[in-house]
Amino acid sequence: MTTIAVNQEKTSSLRAYLAVFSAGAFFFYSFIQMTLFSTEAMKEYFIDRLALTSASEFGSFAGTFLNGTVLLLIPIGVLLDKFSVKKVVLAMATIAVLCVFGTTFSSNVTVSSGFRFVLGITHCAAFMAPFRLAPRWFPSSKLALISGLLVTFAVFGGWVSGTPLLLLLEHFGGQTTMLINAFLGLAILICIGVFVKDSPQKEEEASTSSEGLSLVEGLKKAGSNPQNWLAGLFIGLLNLAVLLLGAIWGTTYLKFVNPDFSEATYTGIIGMIFIGTMVGSPICGWVSDKIQSRKKAMLGGAILSLIVMLLIMYPLSTGSTYFFIVFLALGFITSAQTVGYPVIGESNDDDVLGTANGLSAVVLMGMGAVGQPLFGWLVTYFGGGENATPELLQSAFQAAIWIMPIAFIGAGICGLFIKETFKK
Repeated sequence: MTTIAVNQEKTSSLRAYLAVFSAGAFFFYSFIQMTLFSTEAMKEYFIDRLALTSASEFGSFAGTFLNGTVLLLIPIGVLLDKFSVKKVVLAMATIAVLCVFGTTFSSNVTVSSGFRFVLGITHCAAFMAPFRLAPRWFPSSKLALISGLLVTFAVFGGWVSGTPLLLLLEHFGGQTTMLINAFLGLAILICIGVFVKDSPQKEEEASTSSEGLSLVEGLKKAGSNPQNWLAGLFIGLLNLAVLLLGAIWGTTYLKFVNPDFSEATYTGIIGMIFIGTMVGSPICGWVSDKIQSRKKAMLGGAILSLIVMLLIMYPLSTGSTYFFIVFLALGFITSAQTVGYPVIGESNDDDVLGTANGLSAVVLMGMGAVGQPLFGWLVTYFGGGENATPELLQSAFQAAIWIMPIAFIGAGICGLFIKETFKK
């Protein structure tokens, strides 16, 4: 009997991982689409294909993804509360794959922008669904670790859109690479259909949990919980390390710190943020579970992030090894943001968890939507505008980069006000 019980437990555990991480595979795939233009080669391919004439036009095309995400996060969160998570994820993944196929063959900028906007909408479900499923399948004692592993899986998609995608572009060309991208999505779609389950119980039972709660009631219940706003702010403020330095401004900043680095060195240093995040996310989650506290892990992450950021702003050395280490440390420590996800999961009833995730995600994504252009505006404000000398540009970047330590101080304040939720 004992052997049977152990086997059943292992089977149940395997089912839990397959159910949650098959949905996480959609998060991974969507992250590839979000960071698709992280290489100059892919940017140039789409600029030529869509006949774009300026960086501004390309920026508008690429940015439609984030616009779709921010606008539809709450409605998609409500859908995840009202309907079967599996059905919503299947529908969104199908639409995402069709959009990637459409983008592959389209040469019209308006049509391609439309596909990218819809891809941004599907990212809402990709982002929220795994965290919607995790509290149903895993106990609170494992929730932070699982959240960390999900983030690692997703950020791995950001790495895939870099060097691996560049190698495919060099060997097969842009259109074939995009076709491989589309067929990868098709394979993930099949995995979702086979493995994702709404809960350990029968799906029919799980999908009817919130029928008695109206849309307004659900929004009011989720919005009146300060934990959702504080956790969303905490995640968003620490995530600025990826969205500002990792995605856009990091290489530019490093060029002023040490102009003698090669382009490959700049790219490699910034890549350390993503590697640090992939390694750190499950470890930070494991630490939170081990010390049995979300609050302590969040506060520790914010304080250490501030220290590492100051070491970047005021480097003890200008050698490449130093920057490889501190940028790896920045990604590792800021991955404490993942502890915010179980805080949301443990602070809300199941009937509004999708809506709560949507509200928090609006704050998180809104940080990136505001932070990226704000940094550019600050550079201009501090004298780094058009025709600025290299000296003025360097001074402007040094002033604008203060947005990072200020953000980490804000994350620490959020951590102070968040109530402990471990096993509650």
